[in-house]
Amino acid sequence: MTNQRKSMRFIGCLLTVFMLAVVFCLPALADSASSNTYTIPDTNMTVTIPEGATVLSVDTPAGDAAWSKAGILDASEKIKEMQKNGTTAEIVAANGDTIAVAAKSSDYANSVFNLNNLDEKGKKDFLKYMEPSSMDGSTTGTITWYDHAQIPFFMIDICAENIKEEGPVYERLYGTLYDGKIVSFDLFGDTKEISEETDAFMRAVVDSAVISAFAEAPTIENGLSRQSAVTLGAVGVLIVLLIVYFVTTHSRNKREKQLRKETADRLAEYRRSKQDDESVGTGALRFVNETDHDDAAIKTFANYQAYHLQIFMPVFTVVLSVIALYVVWQLGNFDSNWWVMLLLIGFAIYSLYKLATASTNTAKVLMRSYGKLRNRRAAYYFYDGDFRITGLQASNLHPYFQISRMYETNEYFYMYFGEGNTYFIRKDGFKQGDADAFRTFMKEKLGKRFK
Repeated sequence: MTNQRKSMRFIGCLLTVFMLAVVFCLPALADSASSNTYTIPDTNMTVTIPEGATVLSVDTPAGDAAWSKAGILDASEKIKEMQKNGTTAEIVAANGDTIAVAAKSSDYANSVFNLNNLDEKGKKDFLKYMEPSSMDGSTTGTITWYDHAQIPFFMIDICAENIKEEGPVYERLYGTLYDGKIVSFDLFGDTKEISEETDAFMRAVVDSAVISAFAEAPTIENGLSRQSAVTLGAVGVLIVLLIVYFVTTHSRNKREKQLRKETADRLAEYRRSKQDDESVGTGALRFVNETDHDDAAIKTFANYQAYHLQIFMPVFTVVLSVIALYVVWQLGNFDSNWWVMLLLIGFAIYSLYKLATASTNTAKVLMRSYGKLRNRRAAYYFYDGDFRITGLQASNLHPYFQISRMYETNEYFYMYFGEGNTYFIRKDGFKQGDADAFRTFMKEKLGKRFK
């Protein structure tokens, strides 16, 4: 009995030791198992890490020994670099090959949403959209489909010239698209082509990918995100503005060309009717006005010209450039569109500068022109049938149809001969008649040309 009891105690001790060993080893086994997989944040995708490889994520503490094991001395700087590049993790093989893992959303990814939903035409369009290229032709590549148990993956091979003196650099990327995100596994091979051993390492990671759940694709009514809708609306506004501008400009130019021809024919007939005798106006003298075209008058006119009559074009160009800038910004892909962004920013700044200096520039041009005249006072004589301007130019008679436009402000009437010649008629400068009677008279003569 004594020996039996001793045997029972011995067996009990062994069982106790075994149970304790199991209890204490379970967490270690669990940790070991969990360290062989990695779940990409916000994607429902988990991959198995090949034996001997190490996973380094942006959440791995900078003091973790895994960084030094992977040959990375400054972990903090590496984490910043990964965050800047949008990389969630790096899978580092024993030989140093490194796969960058990323998951990024975009308007295009949201519009596709899930590669499983594409038909054959949709798949062709997707490959065409994703095909690597550059505007200068220095970057080329190919894209093909890669079979996977759950969802189609694509494989992109990239070759970039003129980056390093040693020769072209190579890159290979496996990726897929679901839930409105592109999940990618990217390996930069530097100046050596991707070897079969390296590709096998990448395929092992890709083949192990398991997506635990797929999100439901948005309905057509809700398919456009608010950002997409705003971008689409901005593109529409941009197109409408351009169409309106070109149609309006063409129509105005055509109308003005016809008007100039008609005016020239009527003016020739008017000169013949005067029989070279322009000493006397036609009909009774109704109004006499004298106005100085001094610097103060020029500055007043320049402000009116710049910020009332010609305000549309500079404001239009500013609005156009801002909308175009917003559209390019929303389209993303800044690596290839940076020069467009800079061009539009420069155009917007230039347009704002022209808008701010429009009045000053107009005043400078007019002052140089009037500064050459010995007399800057104009005398106007308005008859029933025509009018005369003296002082600033030779004393000639002009028919009223030669006035292309006339505008009234608080202090002046501005009389335009075409686009280039403008005369100032100060309201308090009438020697015969007054401003109110003159307004009524000119409205009868000019009709809609009086503003």
